[in-house]
Amino acid sequence: MIDLETIEREINELEARGDTTYSICERLSWLYVVRDHLRPVREETRTTQDLRGSEFLEAASGVPYPALMRILDEHMSALQVVQPKEYDLVMGKIGQLR
Repeated sequence: MIDLETIEREINELEARGDTTYSICERLSWLYVVRDHLRPVREETRTTQDLRGSEFLEAASGVPYPALMRILDEHMSALQVVQPKEYDLVMGKIGQLR
């Protein structure tokens, strides 16, 4: 089985050549795909998409996804206590997305 270290070494060797033939580029592209698939995703590096529309969406655009979810989770807990019907409505809408 090929490990991440072997793939990185192969990529570095091919990139160091400076050769941009089609065959080298094709080999590099496959190595990049496999490397990115094997590399663990760090949760904190995932960010939201480029969001446009409301003030909330624009504020949430491009921020770390896990941090945004922690903030929303805090406020949903408060909403559950202060406005239980609104909380249930939001949770119902989220449930319908599944």
